[in-house]
Amino acid sequence: MRQQNKYNQKVLISQEQIQESVHAMGERIAADYGDDPLTIIGCLKGSFIFMADLVRAIPRPLHIDFIEVSSYGNELSSSGNVRIVKDFKHPVQDSHVLIVEDIVDTGLTFDFLFEHIRLKKPTSLEIAALLVRSTVDLKKRPVKYHGFTIGEEYVVGYGLDAAGLYRNLNHVAVFEQ
Repeated sequence: MRQQNKYNQKVLISQEQIQESVHAMGERIAADYGDDPLTIIGCLKGSFIFMADLVRAIPRPLHIDFIEVSSYGNELSSSGNVRIVKDFKHPVQDSHVLIVEDIVDTGLTFDFLFEHIRLKKPTSLEIAALLVRSTVDLKKRPVKYHGFTIGEEYVVGYGLDAAGLYRNLNHVAVFEQ
C-alpha cells in the first residue's frame, strides 16, 4: 500500500526515488554530450523543480533557458491548443538542445516544442522528462531521458500542479479531489 502525504494523497513516487533517478539521468546526459556545447531549455512552470535538480546533476558547463507554453490555463484538463507565453532567448542554432519537461502526457506540448525549436536549427534536439504516460507512443515521440512511466492517474508534486497548487511537494502524488 502506498503511503499518504499530509494532503491525504497517495505518494506515487518518493523524494528518494526521484533523486536517484535524476542523478542517474544527469550522469547519462553528461556522458552522452561530453564537452559539446549543450543548451537546456526548461518548459515552465512544471519543469522548474526537476530541471533545477537535473542541471545540478550534470557536472559540466551548460546554457540554461526557459520557455513557457500553455494548454491548461488554471483548468485541470487541456484546452487542446498550445500557445507560447514566454519564448527562450538563448540562440540554439548549431548547438545541442535538451528540452526539459515535467511530464509527457498527450504529446501535444511535446510536438509543439519539438517543432518550434527544430525550426531554429539546433545540432541535435532531445527531450528529458521526469514522467511519461504509459499511453505515449515512444516511437512517435522519443523521450531520450525519462525518469518514470505512469498510468492515467492525475499527479501533483515536484513541479506538477492541480490548478496552480501542490507544485512544492518533494514527491509525486496521486491527486484526489
